[in-house]
Amino acid sequence: MKKFKVAMIGCGARSIAYAKNLTKSDEVELVACADPDRNNLRTMLSYTEVKEESLRIYEDWQDLCNQEKDLDGVTIVTPTYLHRQQAEVIIRRGIPLSLEKPITTTMKDSEMLLELVREYRAQVLIGFVLRSTPFYLKIREVLDSGRIGSVISIQANELVTPGISSVISRSPWRRYSAMSGGAMMEKCSHDMDLLNWFAGGRPVAINSFGGSLLFRPNPILPRECGACEMQKSCLYYKEPPFSDAAGDSNLQKSLQKEMSRCIYNIDKDVADNQVVSILYSNGVLANFTLAFNCRGDRAGRNIHIIGSKGRVWGCIDENRIGVCDTFSGKTEYIDIPVTTTGHNGGDQKHALTLLKMMKDRSYYPDQDAYAGYVSNALCIASDLSAAEARQIHFEYDYNGFITFR
Repeated sequence: MKKFKVAMIGCGARSIAYAKNLTKSDEVELVACADPDRNNLRTMLSYTEVKEESLRIYEDWQDLCNQEKDLDGVTIVTPTYLHRQQAEVIIRRGIPLSLEKPITTTMKDSEMLLELVREYRAQVLIGFVLRSTPFYLKIREVLDSGRIGSVISIQANELVTPGISSVISRSPWRRYSAMSGGAMMEKCSHDMDLLNWFAGGRPVAINSFGGSLLFRPNPILPRECGACEMQKSCLYYKEPPFSDAAGDSNLQKSLQKEMSRCIYNIDKDVADNQVVSILYSNGVLANFTLAFNCRGDRAGRNIHIIGSKGRVWGCIDENRIGVCDTFSGKTEYIDIPVTTTGHNGGDQKHALTLLKMMKDRSYYPDQDAYAGYVSNALCIASDLSAAEARQIHFEYDYNGFITFR
């Protein structure tokens, strides 16, 4: 049996899902990794059966690219501001690439990568793992069956838990728009992709409002949590779980300095609340809400799609959807079994898409570079609309590239 040789660029918390699912396959061999922090690598490997001594290890991703001449696939799981440069090298080499979302931080870089993908006919999978979850696949199945007729409108929310709210607001790079692209891009590029997938048309106009409405500077509070008198009452004093690796001491220590800074007074320029309204080319309407600091029932991601003949709705963490036929008035509830962990059961299928790409060099996934580009455009246009208090219109050229008007 042929073993496909895979390298991983970036070994932080998100890499764990890719590493542990890819290496479970007898057809995949993880041969090389690049990360400037050896603790990240060791933490990632602790979730697999791969031994550190079996790998070629690099601190600099460029050294990996220069020295690894016989690769069948590459996974890039690094901060977003590094994506364009790293992906460009892999695309030019013609290696199937799994690139964590979002594709890049800017329209210019997204367009550059998309042009390169088309020039080299590159196989690129963008990390829209939610398309692979049983929950959203079941909703897609309901839509495709025609049970609710044509899609008329979509309402979706991402009500972010305190743990993830803390990470976005305190991360050494996620809290800066120049490095992450902003909260909409870092957290909601998934959701914009889902709206595009379900709407079935191109976005043509967008309105948005939002900003830092919750975690605002407070002169009464100190800069560091350790010096604060509100420790017992502040939800953000304790470092909350934030990933599959939340219990690992190495990752905890590497973030401790930033995570112990006051979430209100730490320097940042990303939004913590935002609402978005989108018009699609086929007339579908979509509304989306991002809100940090949410707990309890129906926190997380939930969605409600209204069609010409009925409705479908659900909350992903409940693993259940409802489908109502408007004409009969009957409602069916469908339980959705989830047998794997990570992004509500989507991580495994998504990670193994790279294997499918390596085995079939004519296969191109739906979560491709153009899907990443359009999702990015929505996130960037949302922030532009909110900043300039105006509606943003999308104009497409014959290649599908977008200009904001």
